Amino acid sequence: MFSTPNERPDWRFSLRLALGVGGMFAMVVAALYFGAGALLERALTREEAALVLDRKEDVRLAWQDSGKAGLTDLLKSIEATTGEQLAVRVEGQDRSVVFVDATADAPDVPWAEFSAPSPGASNGVSAAGGWTATAVSLESGATLWVARYSGVPADVRTTYRGLFATSAAPLLVAGIAGGALLVIFALRPLRRTVAVMRHIVRTGDWAARVAPPRGTGEMQNLAEAFNALLERQQRLVESLRQSLDHVAHDLRTPLTRLQVVVESGLEKTGRESVAREALIDCLEEAHRVQATLDTLLDVAEAEAGGMKLQREPINAANLLAEVAELYEFSAEEKNAKLEVREATAMEFSGDRVRLRRALANLVDNALKYLGEGRLIVLSAEMTEREILLRVEDDGLGIAAEDLPRIWDRLFRADRSRSAPGMGLGLSLVKAIAEAHNGKAEVSSTLGHGSIFLLRLPRA
Repeated sequence: MFSTPNERPDWRFSLRLALGVGGMFAMVVAALYFGAGALLERALTREEAALVLDRKEDVRLAWQDSGKAGLTDLLKSIEATTGEQLAVRVEGQDRSVVFVDATADAPDVPWAEFSAPSPGASNGVSAAGGWTATAVSLESGATLWVARYSGVPADVRTTYRGLFATSAAPLLVAGIAGGALLVIFALRPLRRTVAVMRHIVRTGDWAARVAPPRGTGEMQNLAEAFNALLERQQRLVESLRQSLDHVAHDLRTPLTRLQVVVESGLEKTGRESVAREALIDCLEEAHRVQATLDTLLDVAEAEAGGMKLQREPINAANLLAEVAELYEFSAEEKNAKLEVREATAMEFSGDRVRLRRALANLVDNALKYLGEGRLIVLSAEMTEREILLRVEDDGLGIAAEDLPRIWDRLFRADRSRSAPGMGLGLSLVKAIAEAHNGKAEVSSTLGHGSIFLLRLPRA
């Protein structure tokens, strides 16, 4: 709604959130697969165990009644009637094989891989190679093994794994796509809110509001609460602006009258009169108070987001040349060199008057604290999105402990208290830079000079 090409939404968070939702979906799918697989395996094992246990009693009775012949007849009968693949093994007390036989076409039985029954156990079952086996101890001390082969569990497991392999990728894609759509729609009100906030910061238009989403819910409550906060903030800003206007009017009027009275008194006072000197001092102080008031109001207006900018295309080289020309004679009086480095073909949008004032404050500040080299350099640099206006000097520098506070209103370091000034110049520089949606920076080394930098967006 209010975003510009330089304020495109940052999709990294949305991407991480979508991948997180997709990852959780993948974990749920994997958990369902392994959980269902475990349940299926348990059910198949239980079914096979029940079938082989049922056959065990038939085999025991056949051995008990007819011995080897009975077991052979039973296996043939089972093969003919049910088609089951069954195997029987009888071991003596010394583990020697007394009898072993199986239905026709039955695979080899891995008897050695089956677990021997525990003493007294009657329902122990073990499985290997597709066979499920159980054993029973006979009264003679021999052990009767019964094994049943079934390819159904293996086929079911293969089919189940194949089903998961073919459906996992589509499920994951669907989960990630669904998560992405969910994130996009869920975060849309937040992106609108961010766009409105950026619009207000960029333009100072406190009338902008967030369009609440349809229906009810947390996002609508968020939009309504944010709009209520904007409404309250707009009233506060308007009240501050009105207060500033009233203060400016109430203070400027008596100051103007005072200046008029003093100027009138100077015209009527003799040149050698003591009163004339007093009136001149009064006039200078009135001008100083007037300048302080104007600067304070400008800083307060900028900090409140109410500074009105008259934007126009600006050539960086011309702007620096205007500032250098303004301070040319002041630099000559102090035996200083004011240098403007080449900055052609660098254009950007801004308020020429206010930016010239900001740069002038920086040059004036440099002239107050000249070093032995007495050199002040104005330069400009352009990046893809920014224009960098730089004022560099080889002056006294700024102490490291004072650097964080130099932008504060009325702050003056100990070394600068004897120099003329109001302590508002750098505050105004910072306010003008921020009004342009930029920022002011400084780097300084005590005794070696300072570099002040204005970072401004090109558009």
